[in-house]
Amino acid sequence: MWLLLALLALGLLQDAIAVTTAMASKVNLSRSEGHPRSRFPLAIRIAPAGDPALDAAARRAVEDWNTLGRATLGTTIFTDAKGPDAAVVVIIEPADASALMGQTFVTADATGVITLPVRIVVAQPRPRGQTPAEVILYQVLAHELGHALGLPHTSDPRSLMCCIDGSIDFGDPAQREAYVEARRHPSVASVREQLAEHYERFSRDHP
Repeated sequence: MWLLLALLALGLLQDAIAVTTAMASKVNLSRSEGHPRSRFPLAIRIAPAGDPALDAAARRAVEDWNTLGRATLGTTIFTDAKGPDAAVVVIIEPADASALMGQTFVTADATGVITLPVRIVVAQPRPRGQTPAEVILYQVLAHELGHALGLPHTSDPRSLMCCIDGSIDFGDPAQREAYVEARRHPSVASVREQLAEHYERFSRDHP
């Protein structure tokens, strides 16, 4: 109870609830999954959200992953699907209070190579607290695209791929502030080290 009162006093309660829900995706990754370098860029198709601001946020999430991919892996990660087939399919559905804000359906073969296509479902967001709907959509979609690349959750509150269940101590002001700030201003660049390490390890097993 004291934590809820503290968050309320700081004006962070609504945002904390919103971003906790937004990042509550469930995905079964063992840290060994990935895509062979020859697959990149992955053809991606994103269903229109029906709102120009949300569509722009979705495009920005993809563009930011591409910027990070070129800087970290030396390759563009995603490209628009030109035909009927896509390696990554993103569906934006009406919000359901009982459902997750985002979910990635990803499987891999016995060697860890991710099976295509990867399907991502994102709930149409609404503004929450001080966080606009387009920021929530960016955060959720960018996070799920990380899962589509094989990245699991982390315990770093500043990371887009946060968080492992129970890893954040909201009683610690520094952790709480880092977590809320990262949800209000999500950045794909926050996973630079995780992406580099993940694909360095994956490439050793899949030359």
